[in-house]
Amino acid sequence: MLILQIISGIVVWQFSYHRLLIVSTVFGILAAAFGLAKIFPKLVNGVGPCPCCSCFFCSVIVYIMTAMLVVVAGSLPDDPNFLLEKSSFSPAPNASHFDVNHQAPGVLAGFGAYPICNNMQWDSLKPTKGSQLTALDLLVFAQAVYFGPRKDIQEELDNATLNTELYPVTIDSIQDTGEVGRVGVFSMSNVKTRVIAIRGSSQAPDWTFNLDVWGPGVFHSFVKTAFPFGSLVPTTFAKRRLSVDVCELLGLDPPWVRIGKQIQAAKELSEKDGYNLILTGHSLGGGLAQVLGSLERIPTLVWMPVGGAFTAYRTFGFEVNELPLENNIVAVVPWGDLVPVLLESLDATTQHVGCTTSPGACHSLSPLLCELYRKCGDPRGRNVQKTCKKFIGPDWRDIPWKRFIWHTFF
Repeated sequence: MLILQIISGIVVWQFSYHRLLIVSTVFGILAAAFGLAKIFPKLVNGVGPCPCCSCFFCSVIVYIMTAMLVVVAGSLPDDPNFLLEKSSFSPAPNASHFDVNHQAPGVLAGFGAYPICNNMQWDSLKPTKGSQLTALDLLVFAQAVYFGPRKDIQEELDNATLNTELYPVTIDSIQDTGEVGRVGVFSMSNVKTRVIAIRGSSQAPDWTFNLDVWGPGVFHSFVKTAFPFGSLVPTTFAKRRLSVDVCELLGLDPPWVRIGKQIQAAKELSEKDGYNLILTGHSLGGGLAQVLGSLERIPTLVWMPVGGAFTAYRTFGFEVNELPLENNIVAVVPWGDLVPVLLESLDATTQHVGCTTSPGACHSLSPLLCELYRKCGDPRGRNVQKTCKKFIGPDWRDIPWKRFIWHTFF
């Protein structure tokens, strides 16, 4: 199986990297599956709900079928050129100033607020100064990088920063919409800060990339839940076995290196300019931001990312003693979002927040924007009334919340 993985890896690398890279990973998963079955022979016995085939191999088959469906989907046409229909923000009023006395609505209502409302400043219930970016500010960049045309990105950023200390925002660079993990680099000269945002999945090649990079974590999740005592398989053992990468075996760069070079260039420019540098991203982009932020030691806030437990081993090998994910990454994950449940576990510091929509919508940024605004408010005085009435309803600001809200995954 490892030979087939290497051969398929060479073929894919030469001829169709974005579309069929998952084929190599499938053979790698099969190799790991047969290896586990050799070490634990009882895994292959038919038991319980799987009398003809073990639950272990049922989970392997389900994973491979899913991977093949993604390969087929990868050959279909797609259009990642999202257009801006209406900005999420109405600009702050003229002559606005950052309200250093602002208190989160959740605090004023006596229920408290999420620690990220105040950048996790435990000793203060109030924001510090307008030059510091809040979680709400960073969410704007994670959302803007989804839009196709450059003018739409600029319009969204202008609406979110006009009449605030952050204005103007300059687009230093933005990749073509067809790029996997599209990267945008933005600078704000007034606060000497640069933000790198990585887009999540919006086209078929993104999904094949997802399965290649995070496939081992998905497979491990299947194993833990699909056969008896799956949770007893030592996590460290699984990470070591499933972190083997065909690219590494062939002496080729891992999938995230191409994006990593852009992050390194932005980091060098920021050090030269004396700018603060922050990394953000959503979903696939959040997963890549976790990897690259921990590699480059960049403060990173990510939204609903795929997990980093297995990719940390693929990225750092087994030398993770200084906990690079825990040191540099904060992840915001709404309860009700299925992606972190189905994919690998998160090792980063995780802020769970509420979600009042369906599980699918809980993975979107707009409902999260409304939840942050509901509990945190905005010391910059911007308005999201139209957006949140559309996605949540006219009662979107109610505290306490009177309708259904997720407070666990299931």
